[in-house]
Amino acid sequence: MNKKVLIGVAVLLIVVIGIWKVVGSLDKIVAGVIEKVGSDVLKTEVQVSDVRVNLKEGQAGIGGLTIANPPGYSDAKLFAMEGIAVELELESIGKEVLVIEHVVIKDPIVSFEIDENGGNNMQTLLDNMGGDSTEATTEETAEPETATETSAEEQPFKLIIDNLTFSGGTVNAITPNKPGEVTTINMPAINMQDIGREQGGVTPDVVAEKVIKELVNGIIKAVAKAQLDDAVEEKKKGFLDRLKGDG
Repeated sequence: MNKKVLIGVAVLLIVVIGIWKVVGSLDKIVAGVIEKVGSDVLKTEVQVSDVRVNLKEGQAGIGGLTIANPPGYSDAKLFAMEGIAVELELESIGKEVLVIEHVVIKDPIVSFEIDENGGNNMQTLLDNMGGDSTEATTEETAEPETATETSAEEQPFKLIIDNLTFSGGTVNAITPNKPGEVTTINMPAINMQDIGREQGGVTPDVVAEKVIKELVNGIIKAVAKAQLDDAVEEKKKGFLDRLKGDG
């Protein structure tokens, strides 16, 4: 075997090893993206304990997804989602816009806390998200030329989610008028469709914002319906109107 052939074989081995390392660590890469995007959008810690991606089958599973309470509230997790099942459209894998056919989130656990002034951790979470949304809108409006000139390699990763379902959720609510007592409320199922479809795909931060707003909306309605605290009932209408205005 001559020198050129040996060099060619060595290069091929390096490429194969590089691909193997990327694919082999794909689960960790996905987990890292979820944690970074979630933490940036929500301004609180997002963690994932387990991600399994099967590109051949077009499936993924996410376990132990938790979102920490915003500062000023207890150490309890705001959201805990143990099992998330994802089905991908095989034809879209590797393309600019990844199409997710189904996301199923079963039995999420939510910690809802109301302070003495009638504020709550969900409203604080929404306030945190609102800051990011405003900045993004201003930036896009101010510099349209930059977005147009961005090369294909630098284009942001985009998603379309055809169906996303939350089911079997429970809300553990703590209110000032019942200190130390946790009231458990069943959360109604939530179904979202065609996320990002109209826009031809949206970035992960936009997806995260839309999903969390819809989830917060359902939680607020469930807590208000349970009439745990007068402060919640008084603020419900304005809070839900605000959610509709931001959606």
